[in-house]
Amino acid sequence: MDRSKNRITPLAYRICLLIVIYEVCRLMFILFNKEEFHTGLSVSTFLLFIYGLRFDLSAIAMTNFVFIVLSLWPAQFADHRYYQKFLLFIYLVTNGIFVLLNFIDIAYYPYIHKRMQYDALLFLSGEKGKEFAHLLPGFMIQYWYIWLTYALFLFFLYRLYLRTSSAGEAKAPVSFSFYWQLSLAMIVATGLSVLAIRGGFQLKPVNIIHASEMTAVSNVPIVLNTPFTIIKTYKKNSLTPIEYVPDDQLTDCNRGIHFPQNKNNFNKLNVVIIIVESLSKEYIHYFNGSAKTPFLDSLFSKSMVFPNAFANAKESIQGIPAIVASIPSLQDEPFIFSLYATNRISSIANILHKEGYQTSFFHGGTNGTMGFNAFSKLAGFDDYYGRTEYNNEKDFDGNWGIWDEPFLQFMANKLSGFQQPFVSTVFTLNTHHPFKVPEAYKDTFKTEGHPMLTCIRYLDFALFRFFEQAKNTSWYPNTIFVITADHTGPKLNEDKKSPMDDYRIPIVIFKPDGSLKGINNLIANQIDILPSILHLLNYPYNYFSLGKDLFDYDCEHCSVNYNAGIYQYIDSTYCYQFNGLNGIGLYNWNSDPLFTNNLFRANDSLNSRKQDEHLKILIQVFNNALINDQMNIHTPAVPPKK
Repeated sequence: MDRSKNRITPLAYRICLLIVIYEVCRLMFILFNKEEFHTGLSVSTFLLFIYGLRFDLSAIAMTNFVFIVLSLWPAQFADHRYYQKFLLFIYLVTNGIFVLLNFIDIAYYPYIHKRMQYDALLFLSGEKGKEFAHLLPGFMIQYWYIWLTYALFLFFLYRLYLRTSSAGEAKAPVSFSFYWQLSLAMIVATGLSVLAIRGGFQLKPVNIIHASEMTAVSNVPIVLNTPFTIIKTYKKNSLTPIEYVPDDQLTDCNRGIHFPQNKNNFNKLNVVIIIVESLSKEYIHYFNGSAKTPFLDSLFSKSMVFPNAFANAKESIQGIPAIVASIPSLQDEPFIFSLYATNRISSIANILHKEGYQTSFFHGGTNGTMGFNAFSKLAGFDDYYGRTEYNNEKDFDGNWGIWDEPFLQFMANKLSGFQQPFVSTVFTLNTHHPFKVPEAYKDTFKTEGHPMLTCIRYLDFALFRFFEQAKNTSWYPNTIFVITADHTGPKLNEDKKSPMDDYRIPIVIFKPDGSLKGINNLIANQIDILPSILHLLNYPYNYFSLGKDLFDYDCEHCSVNYNAGIYQYIDSTYCYQFNGLNGIGLYNWNSDPLFTNNLFRANDSLNSRKQDEHLKILIQVFNNALINDQMNIHTPAVPPKK
């Protein structure tokens, strides 16, 4: 046992040493950038170190996995001094590199206001510019004390490692117990390393965005560490800065900054956004759809309805940011898991929170699903209510989470306890494969045809119950309701459909006083919901949104989506398709709904010039705003261009 202990104990000591070093780096990060965080020594600051352990352990396990396994390799030759020197080399080189990254970020953070990610390493290859070689000498001189401190850290790391060294010539024979003890230790250490890399037993491995679940967004860089953020963003696609149009030629219709012109008093109504899972427009009877939706039909007849409304993407993880934060999905990775997941953003929550609104996000799914709870925190929602907060497994649907009917009533009860004004978003989940409804309603909503129709009938009933309960509350008359979908659902039959039907969803706005009703045929998409709500509230301040106010007729209205490298731009007449380099399609969707006649001619772009220009400007503003972390309410206002 003593001989195997001589392997296990030093390894534990060396891992603990790395944990201490990572935490000391965090302390230096805070002290050096104290003006950025405005945090002092307090219990809340101490908790940031505790929260950071999860990410430190993950980074240490990822970067030292090989070292850990080789340190416990159950072989006699592993005690040889040359083998031990090899381990020392791996340990120092590996951790020397990754601890250096932590030190670099101490000085680099004020320039980018987030932890360095993999794309920053592209400076070394010249892919992000060729200034690195010129800037490095000055950077080294300016922050000489950081590099000196790092050298001292590396020296002490070496010296403390040697204090646990017990290398020998390994001439003495070993017993059978030596092998099985080390084999068992290696298996346990491997399992613990995998657990540390995952960050726990949760559904999804820990990622950058999960830091926002633990602390305020402003403190996320403290909780994270640089090796973790670089590894997690490895091979993630970074956006390219674009300048199709000089910035000084952008107008207030397309620059992304909104300048409200309404001089009326800010009307602090409550806002409830209901996002229905996979609710295609073609399902709803009000739009001549196939499902029986008596409640939605009645509600829509008393609402402002946008029949030409589109989703910005095809996945829930893309639709939620589009709806609550006007972030279209114009990159290969969903925003939530992209390089820019911790950027500062504008959302319906953080904009209205500044005006005294209580903010909440409801989703009956298992907490952690698709990163929604982490994103809701990033977007500024005060509270997240999921399956855990519902706390009644009797209403678990066996697949995704809590049945919609009881969960919506749970939400209504919670809203009644909130201080007004509030803004709350709910994302339903039962209109989804495997297309089940509660056993009690199995016969009530049984429908022939696609099983999705049964789920739609149940959803319609669940919304009916929610609104019936809401009608009896004090907050109901003072509330704006928005009903939309995260994306479209499965096709109901094999009939040919317009390619645009893959994105057609409802966008409906309801006010209980009946002051807002009718049909608005403007092209609408999910990113328009945020500015349209702020218009109805007479929100008086400048804010960032890539969407258009659906009650403003001065700007061109369009919808845009991106899938598999193809951008699709839809206006009142045409659907224009662009592959990132060239236009590839132009269809008059009014006269040619099945897209059988491509009007685009590669040698004659005049017929698509307007669509091409508008789409490229949107891509430019989107890319540059994310790259420069300007998609937030603190973007400096500039006078609108008339």
